[in-house]
Amino acid sequence: MSTAPGTKLLTWRSGGWVLLLAIAATAAGTVWNLRPLWDPSRRHTRGDGRNPASYGFDLSTTLVPASTIVSSGMVADALPALTGPAHLAAAAADSARAGRGRYLVPSDKVIGVVVADEARAYPLRVLVWHEVVNDSLGGSPIAVTYSPLSEGIAVFDRRVGGETLELGVSGLLYQSNLLMYDRRLRHEGESLWSQLQSRAIAGPAAADGKTLTWIPFALCRWDSWVASQPETTVLAPIAGEEEKYGQDVYASYFNSDELRFPVDPLPPTGPVPWKTRMLITPSGASWSVAPLAVSGGETRWEVVSPSGATPILGIYAFWFAWYATHAEDPGTIAP
Repeated sequence: MSTAPGTKLLTWRSGGWVLLLAIAATAAGTVWNLRPLWDPSRRHTRGDGRNPASYGFDLSTTLVPASTIVSSGMVADALPALTGPAHLAAAAADSARAGRGRYLVPSDKVIGVVVADEARAYPLRVLVWHEVVNDSLGGSPIAVTYSPLSEGIAVFDRRVGGETLELGVSGLLYQSNLLMYDRRLRHEGESLWSQLQSRAIAGPAAADGKTLTWIPFALCRWDSWVASQPETTVLAPIAGEEEKYGQDVYASYFNSDELRFPVDPLPPTGPVPWKTRMLITPSGASWSVAPLAVSGGETRWEVVSPSGATPILGIYAFWFAWYATHAEDPGTIAP
């Protein structure tokens, strides 16, 4: 190779080492940024947001028609379930900040749970971004779950068939209701679990007829819960997500008759609107279904029990979702 007269070649002494150092630094930065791709604990994206088969769950054994299991439009774990989250004492929660405002205010709705005299609250404004919290309370493993599309709210014991499950958000729905999955190494043997049916509906656990056990809880205001359980702890704000907690992303959905996903069958036309919030409790071999009272256009969460913050054995859901998932026996609606 020839060079023009007077041209100086870049040599080690004339600064070539600087160029080599820059190239090495760039390469190191690239490797650092791509390191998650080789992280053995990394969860790969599952699902294309359209086809349920693309999520990789075993749909060869289903207890509901496979055609009724649909994609939510999100991949699996797009809403990341929490496992073993941090907690705050009530006093610390009252002074904690989240984004531009307070983490909790007295009127915030919480799910309150007591196990073996240990009390804890889970704000709905946090659960809406995660839908499942795998926690331990009073020495027992529990799952606190919230499905805004169906307004499904339930708390379960995570011990099933001699093992303790860790539940995730599958990205799939059944009757517009959350389908959870039990996380397993390399995804082998995972099953899909219906929140409102409280059972596995697809996969090995469905074939074995496995079910989830309800745990009593209260759905009430934060101030009501603290008054009832002054020693309570509360789910701590998740670092980096505080700005989300004030966003009411389901407001337009809650305030309309719109259903965004297939639901069949729907309740018969009658005096009870599809999106009436119901408290469902066991009643012999069937169910008692009680509409929550509405005052001034807002649901009065406190009326579910005499004190408003007493845990009861039950589950919450929109009427359409409970009916669709229990069409054979939706129970009796209380007057």
